[in-house]
Amino acid sequence: MTIKSEFINRESELKYLNEEYEKDNFRFISVIGRRRLGKTRLIRKFLEDKNDFSYLLVPELNDLEVRLEIAKSFHEKFGLNFLGTPSWEELFEKLFQLSEKKRIILVFDEFQRFFDINKSIFSYLQKQIDSYAAESKLFFIVSGSSIGMMHRIFDHAAPLYGRRTGQLGFEAFRFYTLKEWFPEFSPANRVHIYAIYCGTPKYLEELESRILAESLKKILSRTSLLYSEPENLLKTEVQDSNTYFNIMKVIAAGTTTPSEIAVASGIKPTSIDYFLTVLRDDLDLIVREIPVCERKTTKKSIYLIKDNFFKFWFRFIYPNYSELELGNTDLVLSKIEAELDRFTGPAFEEITRQFLIALNHQKKLPFTFGKIAKQWGKFRGEPGKNTYEIDLAALNENTKEILFCECKWQKQPVGAEVLEGLIEKAKLVDWYREERKEYFAVMAREGFTNEAKRFAKGKGMLLFSLKDLDTVNE
Repeated sequence: MTIKSEFINRESELKYLNEEYEKDNFRFISVIGRRRLGKTRLIRKFLEDKNDFSYLLVPELNDLEVRLEIAKSFHEKFGLNFLGTPSWEELFEKLFQLSEKKRIILVFDEFQRFFDINKSIFSYLQKQIDSYAAESKLFFIVSGSSIGMMHRIFDHAAPLYGRRTGQLGFEAFRFYTLKEWFPEFSPANRVHIYAIYCGTPKYLEELESRILAESLKKILSRTSLLYSEPENLLKTEVQDSNTYFNIMKVIAAGTTTPSEIAVASGIKPTSIDYFLTVLRDDLDLIVREIPVCERKTTKKSIYLIKDNFFKFWFRFIYPNYSELELGNTDLVLSKIEAELDRFTGPAFEEITRQFLIALNHQKKLPFTFGKIAKQWGKFRGEPGKNTYEIDLAALNENTKEILFCECKWQKQPVGAEVLEGLIEKAKLVDWYREERKEYFAVMAREGFTNEAKRFAKGKGMLLFSLKDLDTVNE
């Protein structure tokens, strides 16, 4: 099977860089996103037809060694000469002086590494930008995968605040893009692929067979890039990787509230918020969810793993390391195949969320919503566990309209009892109870029984199935 180009769904980013380049004045653009999303490939694609550029993956060396590496590159690429060991100020000053004469491109990949090399570099850059930007033709790109550190470089208290002219945020592909990667696959197979590999380009490239079991065997091999991916990524990104690993493991096992996560991972409750914030804001590996009808400041929150492959790894690979090390791949594969549909359910909910957002953009729903997420809670504050949980709820707070949606990843057509149950659960949602206008939708893998269709028609409910997923392309 041939994997499609990694620039599927990156055309807009490439177009943006080229349009900025054509402006021919000083441009300073950051490209930020976690590892494996294709940032470096995008930049290299942009550079393919360009002259006069210096691309530098910032090395993990000391200050002196890095200056020498940069001086060497500036000499080879731009013809700049330096006597002895140049200072940072001399490096950047000569670069900017040259950029007044012609269009040149400078790329610093993994720009956040300068934090450990010499934090003063950002001040040196600020000085040269302020001095030369008005006449400069430098096209300056900085890229980084440590999201929190990259944002701190440009925050309001930092030297480079306000110096950027543009920014690109990199996210994983959404589900609809898999149609272009795997056009020969059925929608159901693409859902399984998304549930396992998510929309991360580097992970999708590991899929080599139309037969899912064959591709899973590759993941389970000790020679696979993905065999130890989550563990290796954490070791690369954070110092106390064991603590973060344990937190991820606990969340993957179904412990989701901060207090419970702290207890299960052996961390002081007063410290857990720090670690969760790093995993969420700096590494983009987990997400904080609150019921859609709650305010952002609510304490009714849970934490979930954001990336589907990390969920898959913690569910099937890490717990079975002993078997895999012994070569019992078929045994582990049989466990995965037995539980795959149950594992896929939450991913199907996320796909449905993306689908509803696309319909919302196209104004194909009864109203336009501004928020969409899960909804759960207790009936009028009753003590104990949650009284209800609804897969998705979308609302417009101004018009007081709300759409309740259930997602069913089951192999049988959905019956009327599911539709009836959704209506009953919606009655427990205490959000403008008397004033709201409500709508209902169900997304089902295998469609609906005739009874369910008749019930939906009588109630004005929206029914969607897998074939509808191919009708959107955003």
